[in-house]
Amino acid sequence: MNTKKLGLGILDTIVKVVFIIIVAMLIIKYAKVAYNYGYHIFNQTAVSSGTGREVTVTISEGDSVGQIADKLAEVGLITDKFLFKLQEMFSEYHGMEQPGTYTLSTAMTPEEMLSIMSGGIKNGEESSDKDGALEEGAAEETEVIEETQETEEVENSEESNGN
Repeated sequence: MNTKKLGLGILDTIVKVVFIIIVAMLIIKYAKVAYNYGYHIFNQTAVSSGTGREVTVTISEGDSVGQIADKLAEVGLITDKFLFKLQEMFSEYHGMEQPGTYTLSTAMTPEEMLSIMSGGIKNGEESSDKDGALEEGAAEETEVIEETQETEEVENSEESNGN
């Protein structure tokens, strides 16, 4: 009877150790996968370097991020559809994709593609008129320069009148 108890005790211990080893291996495996996805969400890379290959993609009205990812993967612009969905979810262009036909390159990062597909509008922005903003800044700078010149002219004329 003692031999039977000892044998069952050893078998029970072996089963527990094997179970712990399997759980540890699964944790390690999926921790690596999670780290890889987390790393690539925020450190995006293009499919190819250099100028890349240009591809035309059509986004239809009502296309979901999954459908957009499928279209981009079909033409070779992205390598991992699930990763693209995560990158879109965490990007500033989340949910901003517009229907249309876009020319994208394999040298673009997913963030750059999303920027183009959203029309360059970031969350919280009302307009993507970057040229207008530049012109406004240039106009303000010109006004400051003109005011400075006027102030210098007044000071110079006061000095010459005071002499």
